[in-house]
Amino acid sequence: SIIINNFNYGRVINRAFDSALGQTYTPVEVIVVDDGSTDYSREIIRSYGDLINPIFKPIGGQFSSFNIGFVQAKGEIICFLDADDTFVPNKLEKIAACFEQQPDIGWCFHTIELQNIKTCETLGKTLAFPGESNDRSASCDFRRAIRRGQLPFYPASTSGLCFHRNLLQQVLPMTETFANTSADRYVRAAAMGLAPGYFLAEELTIQGIHDSNISTLRKDRPFIPEREIVAAYLLRTHFPDLSQYANRLYARGLSAYQRTQKTSTVIEPEYEGLIQD
Repeated sequence: SIIINNFNYGRVINRAFDSALGQTYTPVEVIVVDDGSTDYSREIIRSYGDLINPIFKPIGGQFSSFNIGFVQAKGEIICFLDADDTFVPNKLEKIAACFEQQPDIGWCFHTIELQNIKTCETLGKTLAFPGESNDRSASCDFRRAIRRGQLPFYPASTSGLCFHRNLLQQVLPMTETFANTSADRYVRAAAMGLAPGYFLAEELTIQGIHDSNISTLRKDRPFIPEREIVAAYLLRTHFPDLSQYANRLYARGLSAYQRTQKTSTVIEPEYEGLIQD
């Protein structure tokens, strides 16, 4: 199952749909969760008819989109896709092979190509292992390290995350209080703390880079403190064994938050309260 979360990406969402429907692996279930879009997204979604399973909901953020999408998904392997990104045609074929060849893994992440959404110029790619110039495919078991507060790995963002259903059932549903933060940080950290996985050093997703990205390649918003703080809070709440790693996330978020106090950046009141708690 591919779960696509969308909010006001009508101008590019057809690319995400076509990449999901054009996979070399079959069968594929494509679910799109529209999170209260106010543009023409819903008209485009309806134009695909029975090819996709649409879910129209009031705005609630990525947390609620993940939750409701997973409830509807029937696949044993779940892949997430942001509406402004695309999958390469053989992504699911590659991911399915990883899970089949390594039945003990609970997750599979991979490299992402960063591409200018207007010009299609390649701007770079993600790197998973600190200190290395290139990615390498590898079996990964970070459970012991993450319980010690360490993680020698940079996990992928939403569109590079794939999970076995049995693992994701231990992580979802998530608390939906914090609508404006990215849920992928919490989901991927919890998954790595619960099960071994595999990193595939292949660029199987193209992430669209544009002026509406939350932070990727944006010098004006390189770090958003509430992301780390909320992820830390949820990890401590739901998985106490991961508290040391949660503490490190919180420290990073708090440091960034304190820097914002010296600028004009405004932190929403709900996060101010969370930080104090």
